Amino acid sequence: MNIVAITPKTPAEARGIRVGDNLVSINGRSISDEIDYAFYAADKDLDIIILRGSISHEIHISKNLDEELGIIVEPMKIRSCANNCIFCFAHQNPPEVREALNFKDGDFRFSFLHGHYITMTNMGPKQLERVVEQQLSPLYISVHVTDPETRRKMLLYGKDDHLMDKLRFLTKHNIKLHTQIVLCTGWNDGEILLRTIQDLIALAPQILSISIVPVGLTKYRDEQPDLISYTPETAREFIEWFKSKQTLFAVAGFEHFVMLSDEFFILAELPIPGNEYYGDFSMVENGVGQCRDFANRFEASIALLPPKLKRSTHLIFATGTLGYPFLKETIVDTLDAVENLNYKILPIRNEWLGAETVTVTGLIPARDLIAQLRSQKQADAVYLSYRMFSEDGVTLDDQTREEIEKQLGIPVYIHHEDMLEILSPWT
Repeated sequence: MNIVAITPKTPAEARGIRVGDNLVSINGRSISDEIDYAFYAADKDLDIIILRGSISHEIHISKNLDEELGIIVEPMKIRSCANNCIFCFAHQNPPEVREALNFKDGDFRFSFLHGHYITMTNMGPKQLERVVEQQLSPLYISVHVTDPETRRKMLLYGKDDHLMDKLRFLTKHNIKLHTQIVLCTGWNDGEILLRTIQDLIALAPQILSISIVPVGLTKYRDEQPDLISYTPETAREFIEWFKSKQTLFAVAGFEHFVMLSDEFFILAELPIPGNEYYGDFSMVENGVGQCRDFANRFEASIALLPPKLKRSTHLIFATGTLGYPFLKETIVDTLDAVENLNYKILPIRNEWLGAETVTVTGLIPARDLIAQLRSQKQADAVYLSYRMFSEDGVTLDDQTREEIEKQLGIPVYIHHEDMLEILSPWT
């Protein structure tokens, strides 16, 4: 591993380790990435081998257990997924999408570090043993289905990937897992879904949760297997079926072990469940409990919101068409009472990916925002959810907030779904 930086006033600097050296091993264990380094460098006594040019150097360092060694290694390169899942979003992208979205992430290390969901098809005994040795827990697993034949058809992996053997190995060694099922009508629902859920329940409590989300389909599915989007009717039918089986999904110590994503309830035009449904809200970033979490935070902020803005102010809140009814129902009564606040909640149709099937806020591209907000010249500002932007601050079609603002000709702000944060600058 190439050393890209040395932290000043640390043992590594004191012993002459340099930027540009290659870190080969610590205490006889080879170092392949940042996780290896963090795990093995935590010991008190370290026998380090570095390679400087073609010359190997052995360095012994003794330090306190809580003392930083001081080596910064190069960032990890993400391992790609080994599947061609019939519902994979990477196969449904338009040509102009930012290149990173065409990459299929299947790296267990990023599952541990950042909560990325992986299928584990590219994990063999060596990787599984490493997870156990380093206790990389919890991991986030895209299960989808446990029946081997259905898995071959859905993941297009070509052979039995022995998923249940891998899950049993990890849970036997106390690795905690959050699991996900992307539900596809006619593929992994009904009795096959029941089997999947029961297989996973058998591994509780090491498996911490099962979240079920409806398949997302864009209009770019040429040469892809036929799949059907959920409609209000089919979402209601599924929820009723799910409720009828609820007693089979009970797990001791869990209020709700198997949870449906918000999208099912919104599509079905049913109320979002209460707090008790979501437990500790650990799946909120997977779309399970986002609406209830937002409503809770908004309600908690009401008493702190300003009763009056300093001048007449016109704000635009852009959102996806799916969440628009819930957002409107949640915030309108409160915002209507704020003096000098004029506002619009505008549902943005996702014409780029498919307005009838892609309706969530997080997938709205800049081009649709710009096209549908151009007429709002009278607004003092437009507010966009952070969910529309990557960690690098760009939309699906590679536009920044500044670029959107320039094309609209009015101020554009990214908000973190905190109304107090939004209104405070205007008071």
